[in-house]
Amino acid sequence: MWKVLLAVDGSENALHAVAHSIKRGAAAKTEYLVHLVNVQHPLHGGISSFIDAGQIKQYHQEEGMKALAGARRMLDEAGVPYQYHLFVGEPAEVIARYAREQACDEIIVGTHGQSGLSSLFMGSVSTKIVHLSDVPVLLVK
Repeated sequence: MWKVLLAVDGSENALHAVAHSIKRGAAAKTEYLVHLVNVQHPLHGGISSFIDAGQIKQYHQEEGMKALAGARRMLDEAGVPYQYHLFVGEPAEVIARYAREQACDEIIVGTHGQSGLSSLFMGSVSTKIVHLSDVPVLLVK
């Protein structure tokens, strides 16, 4: 079985990565399973002083499900088997760790098309995944 971690954030570029993953799955000569992952950034500051943990968890759940909606629809329509997972944390670290824990064969992630110089200064999630991952990372533009 070929296991792919497909990291999505709800963006148009993430949907390009989903489409590419669907094509790869159709061409695969073995069983193909997608771990569809969305990682929400934790809320910063003293916000937890004003909002209880249950509301924060619900917020992350709702935002994560919104980010996954388009990807889930595409995978469902294509008949690609997948499991979806929502996390809260630093996206690149969570994605690389989860891929390692699940023994994924590759990570597929959309890029935001930043130039090398801007990603150097701004810090691209996809660039961080490449540096942190033990498995191959496919960047889809």
